[in-house]
Order: sequence, then structure tokens, then C-alpha cells
Amino acid sequence: MEKALIEAILNKKKSAFSIFYNEIVDHFYSFLKSSYNLSNEEINDIIADTFVKIWIKLDSFDHNKWDFITWTWTILRNTTKDYFKSKKDLTFSEFSINTEKNSTFEDLLEDETDILEELEKDYQIENIKKALSQLKTDEKEIIFLRFSEWKPLEEVAQIMWISYSNVRVKLHRTIKKLQKYLSQ
Repeated sequence: MEKALIEAILNKKKSAFSIFYNEIVDHFYSFLKSSYNLSNEEINDIIADTFVKIWIKLDSFDHNKWDFITWTWTILRNTTKDYFKSKKDLTFSEFSINTEKNSTFEDLLEDETDILEELEKDYQIENIKKALSQLKTDEKEIIFLRFSEWKPLEEVAQIMWISYSNVRVKLHRTIKKLQKYLSQ
């Protein structure tokens, strides 16, 4: 993200904050959707709360302590944790796959080879979903940040508030776990 945009955000320029929002909201949404079993409404609530907190806390942002993007991701993670604390009956679960509800039967008919390919993909996706569902929350977050958001390990460490070496070890162990789960 451009330094000029970050400076404008920190100076509470609403137009800059709007640009920032549009650039990052889809990443936040994808993170929440893939990591937690939340409805779209719940995700939107968490994201809205996150951006309100970011706006309110702009004055307390410390350039020497944080990278701006890492700081915003940390606020998202903390807001999500707060949400779950307030809703103790909710549980973490597998990644979900959305399907169109307005499809007709004819829309669903496909060539037999397409169906076999889709079944194979579905089987692989289901296996991956099962494996991911067995991971702890912090393990899911590391996998998402590293392989979905392509964050460098240093940034993952900052976002998760753990050391770089701890991230490396957790990532390695989590990958081993996934490999074990997928080979069963």
C-alpha cells in the first residue's frame, strides 16, 4: 500500500479511508469466510466493527511499532475474537462452499466427464475441508495468511503476535498435520 495513502488515512481523510476500505475489505471477508463458520451477516458485522475500530484508533497508530496493514489485520483478528467471546455458543468449523439456490435442474445437467471431474474435485475439496477442520484456530489462521493472503512469515508473526521462529515452527507442524490428515 502506498505511503501517501497511509499518511492520508492517518490524517483521517475520509476519501483515503474509503480507498483503503475498498482495497482490503474483500481480503478481510475471505479470511473470515474461510476460517470461521459465520453467516454473511455476521461477517459483515465483524468487518464493520473492525473498520470502526480502525478509524477510532488511527490516532494511536505507532509507525515505529507496526506496519499499517499488519496493524489493521491485528484489529480484525481481535474484533473476531471479541465477537466469539460474546457468542460462546458459536463454534469454528470447516470451510464452506456456496451454491446457487436459484439453479434449475437443467442448469445442473452436465456432460458425464464434467460430472466425474467435478466429483473428483469435490472429493479432494471435502478431504481438504475435513483436514482443515481438525486444525486449531491459530493453525487455520497461519495457513490462511501464508497461503491464501501470501503474507511473508514476518508479517504473519506480527499479525498473530508471535515470534518469527514460532511462526516457522507452527507452519511446519501444521503442514505436517495436514499431510497426515490427507493421507488417512
